[in-house]
Amino acid sequence: MIPAQPANVHRCRTDVMPILASVPAVPILPDWGVWRTIAMASAADIDLCWTCGACDNGCPVSLATERLRPQRTVRMAVFGMIGELLVRPDIWYCLSCRRCLQGCPNRVKPFELHRYLQNEAIRRGILSADFLGAYRKLFAEFQRVRWRAASHCFNGSLDHLPDQTWFQWLKKPLPHASYRPVALGVNRNTHDPPKSEMVLNGQACFTCSECSGCCPIICGDVFDPQRIIRMVNLGLSEELLRSPAIWLCLGCQRCTDACSQTVSGYDIIRQLQRQAIEKGFVDPAFPMRLLAADRVIYPKYIEEIDTLIGLYRLKDSADVMDEIRLDGINAES
Repeated sequence: MIPAQPANVHRCRTDVMPILASVPAVPILPDWGVWRTIAMASAADIDLCWTCGACDNGCPVSLATERLRPQRTVRMAVFGMIGELLVRPDIWYCLSCRRCLQGCPNRVKPFELHRYLQNEAIRRGILSADFLGAYRKLFAEFQRVRWRAASHCFNGSLDHLPDQTWFQWLKKPLPHASYRPVALGVNRNTHDPPKSEMVLNGQACFTCSECSGCCPIICGDVFDPQRIIRMVNLGLSEELLRSPAIWLCLGCQRCTDACSQTVSGYDIIRQLQRQAIEKGFVDPAFPMRLLAADRVIYPKYIEEIDTLIGLYRLKDSADVMDEIRLDGINAES
């Protein structure tokens, strides 16, 4: 008979034993020379990180897939683990949405670190130069999937996406929207004229395309912040309130930062989203359905990136580590 254990004795969880077994017997010592080079080249302020995890909690890819942890990338960079980072596929999962920065109390910029690591991986020949073109094409096509997922959520939940539907959504261009001519200076929505400061500020837009030029998800047939601002100014708000496009904004606020006319594209889009709910174009549960849909489509997007990495990889981790040991990081060459 096995004696009962005292109440204050905790059993070791067997499900974490493989994790514990993978911990190296010798602690990893920081390589301060490599850390300094990464910190200077990336301009990500990684030395300010105190591992609070706010970046992980704000990252949409982390929330949807748990496959990207900005905090882990930053800590590995602080320890100078450049060889391990350059071959990790998750450095390519970043959307550059800046939510990691927005949530960080110390203003650390993991998205800048990811961009530096991506450039360094290409520079070192870990992935072929052709990878970037295929990667950017996939990212643009993924915005079509996000648009169609939002459109689907107008009428119900997206709980499952068959592979065939996924590829159709990915590859098939969106239908071209058709708008009736609008006379300049005439607001079509005369029953509800835009009076808020948001719209008045938007009228300062002179269509220079600064917002479109810096938007990370700009895609002609899917999302364009300048087009949205222009439609608001032309009184086409109702068309926007019916469109999935206003729900694709990642909230990076680059459009607002870049605008020389101080037009806040971010605030305009957020106001449109609130109006869509208030006026019944979407129901109040729609944003939650859209978040749930992310957990369906983002894992498929990650799988596509992994496939591209497998097709275009030129060096494995052992080759990269040997090269770094022989030549050093040389990140600023």
